[in-house]
Parts: sequence; structure tokens; C-alpha cells
Amino acid sequence: MAGTEMSLSPVECCPISSTARRFARISAPLPSSAMKMPTGKVRGAIATLVDISSHKEAERSQERLLHELQHRVKNILATVTALASRMVGTSSSMGDFFSSFQQRLQAMGRTHEVLSSYNWRDADLEQLLRAVLTPYSSKLRQNIVVDGKSLQLGASVAATLGMVFFELASNAAKYGALSTEDGRVELSWSTDKSGVLSIRWKEIGGPAVDQPSRLNFGTSFIKQSLEYELGGKVDLRFEPSGLECDIQIPLVPATEG
Repeated sequence: MAGTEMSLSPVECCPISSTARRFARISAPLPSSAMKMPTGKVRGAIATLVDISSHKEAERSQERLLHELQHRVKNILATVTALASRMVGTSSSMGDFFSSFQQRLQAMGRTHEVLSSYNWRDADLEQLLRAVLTPYSSKLRQNIVVDGKSLQLGASVAATLGMVFFELASNAAKYGALSTEDGRVELSWSTDKSGVLSIRWKEIGGPAVDQPSRLNFGTSFIKQSLEYELGGKVDLRFEPSGLECDIQIPLVPATEG
């Protein structure tokens, strides 16, 4: 109605299916002659309710996402800073540092792309592996063979495993099975009834492997990340036929199908 002031005030109705709905009450002041009969008795009243439950839920979701984003950015910055600090002491030159650091950031980016596609709730293990290992895999030679049932990982586990598999692949491309035309990696996983994830990385057909006198940055990173960040176990064996790595990680919960 022209010249009528509208007021918007939220009210909450009774719960429906254990979920309280949110409404907005719209009231419009009308001339007294329109609301009363000539005798002075009230003729009626007008009230309009608009369901704004979805709007309120969207506001809450936006607040949650903002909080998660702030937390995530903080964690990413801490991870990148720690990674750079650890690499400085093991790099032979600034050129070596820059190249290796860039490759690790790219691997982190591919891991985060997979997590983003799942809204950072979880991630499919096989999809994560294929994303991280893409720079090292060859469809023509089928040099990376993946075998395992569909498995959803929590975001923190997926983020760590993404970097672990990058280190394994990078090491294999430099010194192991992925450095030759005939070499290949067999990668498999399974879970047991207690929710423990077992992963095996096995290199075949590469150059002969010698037991190193000390662990390099990549292998040290693998052990520390799995044992301290995920509470897992890792067994790295430098067999003459190629590197073998057995990983066990407790998953709570583990989802397989």
C-alpha cells in the first residue's frame, strides 16, 4: 500500500521435526477506518509470515566457512614455513632449494585441490594418489599400478599422505624405479576391522638399490610425518630390487566401500 511503512522482525515458531523454523513477521499499519466497522468493532487484522529458515542457515554456514578458512590458511602458512626452514639446511644451493621447494608447493596445491572438491571434509584415497602422482605416471607404460578399494580419508590424513606420496614418487623418479623405462611402482592399500589403514609402496625394475648411510630429506620427512603427525608406523626397506615402504595409519573412523 502506497505510503505504508513496512517493519521486519524475526520470530521463531514451534519446532517442526525437531528443527525450529525461523520466520520473519511483516506488518503493515493500515488506516483505522479499514480495520474497524462503523460501530467501532474491530473488523480484522493482517499478519504475514515469511519462512527465512534457509536464510538463517546460510548465515550460519557462512560463519562456519569463514572460521574454517581462517584456521586452514593459518595451518597452511605454518606448514609452508616449517617446510622451508627444514629444506634450507639440506639444500646444496639456492637453485636446488628453489626447485625442490617449488615442486613440493605444487604437490601441496594438487592435494588441496582434491580436498577442496570435497569441501575439506574428506577425500578419496585413489583420487588423491592420482592427483599427486600425475607428474610421474605414464599411461603408455603404466609405470604406477594402483590397487585398493574406495576409501574416504579425513582432511588432515589426506593432506599428510599427499605429501608423503609426493616424496616417495620424487625419490623414485631420481634414484628408483621411476627413473628407468622398465621400472614401475605397485601401490596397494587395505583396512582391517580395527580401522587401521595399511599401504604398500613397492618399486620394481629400477636400478639396484643400496642401503643409504643416512636418510635424506624426503625419507626423513616421510617417517616424521607419518609417525608424529598421524601416529602411524612406517617401514622403509632398501631392497636390492627396489625400495619398499609399508605404512600403517589408525583411521577414526575408516570408511570403505
